[in-house]
Amino acid sequence: MLAVLTPLLAATGVVTTSASDEAAPQSDADSLRSRGRPYPLNCRGGGQVLLDTSRAPTDTGVALRLSLTFAASPTAAGQEGQGLSPGTCAWVDRPLNRHEPPRVRFRPAIADSTPRRTLRDSSIYWSFLAYTSDSGHLTAVGHRHWQAPATATVAPAAPVAARAPSKGSWLPFNPRYLPLYAVGWMVIAWIPLLTMLGMWSGWRRLAGLYPGRMVTRGRTVRCGSMVMGLTNYRSGVRLTADDSHLHFSMLAPFRPGHPPFSVPWSDITATRDGWPWFPFKGDPVVRLTLARQGGLRILVPVKGGEGIVAASGGRLGLSESRVAAARAR
Repeated sequence: MLAVLTPLLAATGVVTTSASDEAAPQSDADSLRSRGRPYPLNCRGGGQVLLDTSRAPTDTGVALRLSLTFAASPTAAGQEGQGLSPGTCAWVDRPLNRHEPPRVRFRPAIADSTPRRTLRDSSIYWSFLAYTSDSGHLTAVGHRHWQAPATATVAPAAPVAARAPSKGSWLPFNPRYLPLYAVGWMVIAWIPLLTMLGMWSGWRRLAGLYPGRMVTRGRTVRCGSMVMGLTNYRSGVRLTADDSHLHFSMLAPFRPGHPPFSVPWSDITATRDGWPWFPFKGDPVVRLTLARQGGLRILVPVKGGEGIVAASGGRLGLSESRVAAARAR
């Protein structure tokens, strides 16, 4: 009966197997070498599976034949191919033995492009009703294909080798996120710290006594650093002099907690003084005293102080301190 149905199955590309055929025992490897008795061979797409044309169709009625080369699975395929890895084939109840070639030839249906379109898809499974021959390949008398459901059990994938650490992986963070870390650090620590410094130094108190004004034809005075109260501003301070005021401000990164303020020349007194702290105690500096906050100490380097006096256009003089005058006597 099978011999009568075989041409019809091959022509339509659909194979129907009886339960007795699929369940036939195959534990004896030599049993498959009996010529002409087919058994179900299951294959899984993907991997290195290769599909070639073994015989092209001709005008004399010879049909197209395809050759599928695969890797032999080390385990049995199972009824639904659950024991197969991508690109492998095996008999339903056992793997191929060393006498059975990892190649199967079959005849697709007329104008059927399904094999070429689906064999690279690892979710597609193929079943061939095939038997061994002495020609270096398995011969299939029918075939079918199906797609595995999402819950199908598949062979575990080979472990992926650990990637070599990328350049810069010794850092405790991903360098690409450095700008985000910088912004976060400024929000969490930098801004509160500057706000507290503005309070400790007395800067915010002076900003309340001398509100900031518009600079007209100003001239920037370089002072390098400045001591205000108990805070030593080593950078960021910007002094600008115009005809009526000396304007105090901070550069943008240091501006939080330090609003600009403007002091009229009439409220400023400049005297020579000495650095109050170790290890530069006694080094010459210029002390600025403001009329509305006379107890707040503002010290600038001598060169910066002389620059402030020069920028005042004669509105501010530089005098000796009482201590220096007493020592001179």
